[in-house]
Amino acid sequence: MHTVLLLLLLLSPLPVARGWSGWPLPKLPSKPPPYDYDLVVIGAGASGLFAAGTASSVGFRTLLIDRAETNPPTSPTTAVSGAHGVPELHVGGDCTNAACVPSKALRSIARMAAASRRNGQTPDTSSKWMELARCHANDAVGKVRARESPARIGAGPTLDLEFVEDCSFTSLHEMKLMCFDNSTWLDEAAAESATESQITTSKSMHTIQERRITSRKFLIATGASPVLPKDLAQSADRVGVPYFTYRSLLRPRNGVETLLNVTSASGSNVVLIGGGATACELGQAICRLGGNDLNVSIVAPAIIPTEDVELQQSAIKILQRDGCNLYIGSRAMDVIKSDKDRLVLLNTNVTVPVDCLVFCMGRSPEASLKNLNLDRAGIFWTADEGVTVNSYLRSTSAPHVFASGDCASAIPKRDRRAIHAGWTGFNAVRNSILPSFLRSPACHPHVPRVIYTDPEIASCGMSENECIRKYGADGYDSLNVREEGTDRADVEEKERQTDSTFVELRAEKISGRILGASACGPAAAEIINEVCLALVNRLTVRDMARTLHSYPSHGYLLYRISMALATQTISSLLAGCGSVGRLLSAQIRILARILSFLKCRWLPWRRRAGRKLSEWQARGATKSLVLQSRAGEVTLLSYLDAYSNNTLKERIVSGDNTAFGNEITYGRDDFVNWVDSCGL
Repeated sequence: MHTVLLLLLLLSPLPVARGWSGWPLPKLPSKPPPYDYDLVVIGAGASGLFAAGTASSVGFRTLLIDRAETNPPTSPTTAVSGAHGVPELHVGGDCTNAACVPSKALRSIARMAAASRRNGQTPDTSSKWMELARCHANDAVGKVRARESPARIGAGPTLDLEFVEDCSFTSLHEMKLMCFDNSTWLDEAAAESATESQITTSKSMHTIQERRITSRKFLIATGASPVLPKDLAQSADRVGVPYFTYRSLLRPRNGVETLLNVTSASGSNVVLIGGGATACELGQAICRLGGNDLNVSIVAPAIIPTEDVELQQSAIKILQRDGCNLYIGSRAMDVIKSDKDRLVLLNTNVTVPVDCLVFCMGRSPEASLKNLNLDRAGIFWTADEGVTVNSYLRSTSAPHVFASGDCASAIPKRDRRAIHAGWTGFNAVRNSILPSFLRSPACHPHVPRVIYTDPEIASCGMSENECIRKYGADGYDSLNVREEGTDRADVEEKERQTDSTFVELRAEKISGRILGASACGPAAAEIINEVCLALVNRLTVRDMARTLHSYPSHGYLLYRISMALATQTISSLLAGCGSVGRLLSAQIRILARILSFLKCRWLPWRRRAGRKLSEWQARGATKSLVLQSRAGEVTLLSYLDAYSNNTLKERIVSGDNTAFGNEITYGRDDFVNWVDSCGL
C-alpha cells in the first residue's frame, strides 16, 4: 500500500514540497512563438511570383524577397562579373529581364533583318540591325516590367515585397535581410511620367537597412544562373577578349556596352561556347543581325544533345543555312593570342578566331543558393541539383521549407523551363497549405520543350530513345512526315525553306495512346501544345484523327499523321464504326494485350532479355554509337528506315549509303560489327 502511494506521489503532476529537487517538474507545453509571416518566398521570378500571389490570395501573410540587380557602369567583362552600381528594382527574374522576353524580341528583329537582306531592300550592315534589336529588346522588357511593377505587386494587404542586397538564414525560422529602403520606390503614376534619368537617380538614392524576419514556412524559388567557366573566363581576360552570358548580353542596362553594340568596334569574330537551346537561339539571331559583318561560330560536343537526333539534324541545318560555323564534337580548352589574332583553342588542336565570347554552357542553382546559409536552417542542397526535395517539393531535411522552379532537385533538368517554374511554384504553395494526406506530386509530367529558332524546334512527352528503351525498337508506332512537298510548303516556298521542317508522332502500338512528339516548323510550338493536351488527357491517335483541323494549317500535318496511325489496324478501323464497332475494337485490343504478355513477359529470363535488347537499341539511337556524315553525327537508328518491320540488324545491312543528303564518311562497318558482337 505504501509503495503504491509513493509511486502516485512521484508520478503526480501536482507541485511537491519546496526544497525537494530530486525530480524535475514536467514542463507544460508552451505557446508557439509568433511569426512575422506565414510564408516567405525567396526569389521573384516566374516561380516566386506565382507562389507569392497564390499564398497571398488565400490569406497567408506573405513576404516576397528578390535580390536587386546592379547596373555595372563600364565594360562587358564587369557586366558578367556583376560589379556594384545602380540597383535595379525589377521582379520577373531571368524570364522577364534576361532570357525569354528579350531573346524573343531579338529573334523578331533578326527575322526582319534576314527577310530584308533576302529581298535586297536594305544595305547589308550590322550596326543598324544591332541597334534596332537592342532598342526593341529594351522596349519589350520595359512593357512587361510595367505590368509586373513592384508597386502593383506590393499593394496587396497580405503581400509584402522587399528588394535586398543580400539575405541569409540565421536559424530555422529566421532570416537576416539587407534591404533597400522602399520609401523611395516610384509609384505607378510617377513611373509612367518619369524619365529614365529620373528613375536612375531615384534608384541610386536607396539606402540599405538590416532587417530580421521570422516565418512559419519558407519557399525557395531562387532559380538558376548561367554557368561561367572560370578557366576560360580567366584566359579571355588575359588576352583581352570580352565575354558574355545571356544575362549580360540581353538584360537591358543603361550605359553598359554589350555584344549588340560593341561587335563592330571590338572585331567581327563571335564564338559561342555550348550547343544547347540558348546557343541555337542566340547563334541564329546574331548571324542574322550581323550579316556579312560578323563571323559567328558555335563550339560544342553536340547540338541540343538531350533531344532526338532528328531535331539535332534540323537544328544543324537551320544554323548552317544562316551562316553559322559549327565545330561539333569539340570542346574549348583555352583562349590564346598569336602574333595578330586571338584564338579559341579546341581539344582537336583546331583554333577558331575570336573577338568576342558568349558562354552558353547551361545553368546552375549554385550561385543563387550558396549565400543563403541554408545549413543554418538544416536545409540540404547540392550545387548541381539545388535544394534536395521530394516529389511534393518539400525539403527532405527541413519540413517547413519547400523549393520550386529551377533550384528544386525533383525537377528534371530538361523540364526546367519558365512555364514549369510557375506551375511548380503554385503547387509548392498548395502542398505547404494542405494537410499531408491531400498533397500530390508537384512536377508536371508533360512539359513542352521549345527552342525558338526560326523555324521553331519543339518536343514533348517520351523521346524516341525513351520509347525504344521502354518498348523496344519495334514496340511502338511512329510516323515522321516531312513538310517539304506538302500543300502548305508549296504555297510558302518563296517565303521560307522547308527542307528541315517535319512532324513526328509516337504512340503505343496496341492502345494507340499518344506517347510523345517532335516537330520543327514555323508553328512547332503550337503543334506541341496540342500534343501536350492529348498527353495530359491520355488521348489516342484515334481521338486526334476524329478532331478536324483546318486546311492548310500547320496543324493539318499532325492531323494527317494521326489519321495514318489510326487507320493502320483493324481495331482502329472498327473504332469508327458506331457503338458495336467500338466494342469489337476494344475486345481486339484487350486480346492483343494479353497475347503480348504471354509472348515475352511471363518468363523472368525473357523479361530480362527484352529489357537488355531495348537498352542496346536505345543506346544505338543516342550519341553513344553514331555514323559520321558531312552534316555531323547521325545515329544509325535515325539514319535507317525506322518504320520498317525488319529486325535491327536487317535495318543496318539494308540501309543505303546516304543520310540526310550527305555521304557517310565512316562508322557503318563498326556499327555492324558491334551488333554482331552483341548477338542481336
